[in-house]
Amino acid sequence: MKLQEMKILCLSFWAPPIVRPQSILIGKMIPEWMRQGIRPVILTYDICGDWDINLPVYKIPQFSPNRFLNKIKLTTISEYFYYQKLFKITKDIIEKHQINLVFSFANPQASNILGAMINKKLGIKFISHFSDPWFDNPYKTFSLLGAKKVLFLENFIIKNSNRVIFITEETKQLVMKKYNEKDRQKARIIPHCFDPKDYLEVQKSENKYIFSYIGAFFGDRNPKILFEAFRNLLKNKEISGKFRLKLVGVSLDYARYKTDLNEMIKAYGLEELVELVPAIDYKKSLEYMKTSDCLIVIDANFPNSPFLPSKVVDYAGSGTTIVGITPQNSSTAEFLSKLGYRSFNYSQVNELADYFYKLIRGEIKEEANLCYLNQFNVITTTAKLIKQFEEALEDI
Repeated sequence: MKLQEMKILCLSFWAPPIVRPQSILIGKMIPEWMRQGIRPVILTYDICGDWDINLPVYKIPQFSPNRFLNKIKLTTISEYFYYQKLFKITKDIIEKHQINLVFSFANPQASNILGAMINKKLGIKFISHFSDPWFDNPYKTFSLLGAKKVLFLENFIIKNSNRVIFITEETKQLVMKKYNEKDRQKARIIPHCFDPKDYLEVQKSENKYIFSYIGAFFGDRNPKILFEAFRNLLKNKEISGKFRLKLVGVSLDYARYKTDLNEMIKAYGLEELVELVPAIDYKKSLEYMKTSDCLIVIDANFPNSPFLPSKVVDYAGSGTTIVGITPQNSSTAEFLSKLGYRSFNYSQVNELADYFYKLIRGEIKEEANLCYLNQFNVITTTAKLIKQFEEALEDI
């Protein structure tokens, strides 16, 4: 099918200008779709604001549970009517724009649920996207009934998808092991992306070695091991005063790590070392990446963690050295290793501090594997996704 014949509805409920990981990702993806010949229709939450992009953008409300039904544990009834409302809105959009393929970009999973409904009721080809696992997500804790509900909905999405896109092989294996061979054949891997055009040339203005962590902390993904390593490092008077740690945007509203960071910094004796930088927009965060000497990514301490944060791919695009704090055999550890960078697990505090010491002294100079990095260029990932659009539309 020719590109101009593809009439795609993109369900991305987080979209620019609001600052969320999903909106940042779709904000990189859609302009490249347009450059490669795809002009989608977009459906997103009304609270995201007005996206300055030359495409049809439709707005929907977020789900708001009925207080009475919520009180008597019947929220599912409210959800049913909510999805029926979304389906009616979307059906009108599909008819108006003659949509022949739906692509949903979760999270939230509401977009995947709506996409599966459209496929089931209207027979329109549907590609679902799982940035993170849902039922198998180690960050999530479900009640018995909650687990059954999520498993039912995930199964509904998988069964009514023509393709299922995952970010990593680990996530694909974790999610799809529950499904039959026919469903497993739908799974594809297309990683997070970076856009080289987003990075401006900047001059480093500080004479100290700058470590930066950019983004929010979430529960078990927290700065404790990082603070322990820097506390150990401060004992070495040879490099005292020659480095700083910037925590950028750690106070974002959607963060689930609520410990008072100022108190934590004080407890570790890092008041003179750590700088807390307020939340900034995406473009500004890329400037911080470029002006830093070392960027830090932290995973929760889950064995064989399937998560590959989109932030670490943005880090890689900046060309700045990256250090990971992540379990062995995680998706992040594998990514950094193939890229040419180091990672340390949660038992390697001393090794991490020693590595930081060598970086500060200039004893180590890391260089990225550019051939590997190119797999994550938005041009490459978009071409892979368009191939899946073509294949799905040709499916009988």
